[in-house]
Amino acid sequence: MKQIVWRELRDRKWSLLAYCLGSLLMLWLYVATYESSKNSSAQLQELVKTYPKAFLEAVGLGNLTLNTVEVYLNAKHFSLLWPLIAIVLALSRAGNQIAGEVQSGTMGLLLALPLERWRIFAAKYAAGLATIIIFTGVSVFGVIPLAAAYNIPTHLNILFPAWIITTLFMWVVYSVALMVSSWVSEKAQVYAVVGVVLLATYLAYIVSLIETSVDWLKYYSLFYYFNTQEVLATGHISKETYLAFGVTIILSTAIAAWRFNKRDVSV
Repeated sequence: MKQIVWRELRDRKWSLLAYCLGSLLMLWLYVATYESSKNSSAQLQELVKTYPKAFLEAVGLGNLTLNTVEVYLNAKHFSLLWPLIAIVLALSRAGNQIAGEVQSGTMGLLLALPLERWRIFAAKYAAGLATIIIFTGVSVFGVIPLAAAYNIPTHLNILFPAWIITTLFMWVVYSVALMVSSWVSEKAQVYAVVGVVLLATYLAYIVSLIETSVDWLKYYSLFYYFNTQEVLATGHISKETYLAFGVTIILSTAIAAWRFNKRDVSV
């Protein structure tokens, strides 16, 4: 079982390294421009006053005081680009782990090993979760040494909850994608199905912000619960976020494990 975990991590170590380095480079860029952006925040607030409030909330620009580097990183990074990168990485891992191996024919060889299927699934899942923890850890805590180099204070009581919510967000995407991966036989199908679902939930969130009569739509959107604006400003994660993410992770993982154990794969 441990060998499968290490194989999963070893085979994809370079792509994970590339994602982590890319995240660090973006953090470096934002940290380096923080002071200049902070000094011009008043002008920026005046500029966006004419923008619809719903639009500003959707893109994470509801709070432009920029009094801390964490608030600035939300506006520049965690509410815009980072979720896209996290989704791509999570989909890639989940799609390759089951559907990708079925497509390439290597899943049959893996199932021929003298191991119960649930152990194989658990090993793959552990490798995926390790990938998520490493990437989110670098993405969030990487700001500490970078900010220190520019004498910018950081706040661990803010960053730790930020790491939790980013980890939960990626974990949800990964679990749902792995559930789909356990049913289909091509990784492209995983990307397509989960991509469409995520796009639909994002559009539902946008519509709920614009049209108050359908405000209830936001509760069906992953992005409503991924409230980095609040977390990076106050360090608070709502109970409904824990509940929504937790239930989704548990149900998706259970279905994926059940399907993987029952699936007919030629050996």
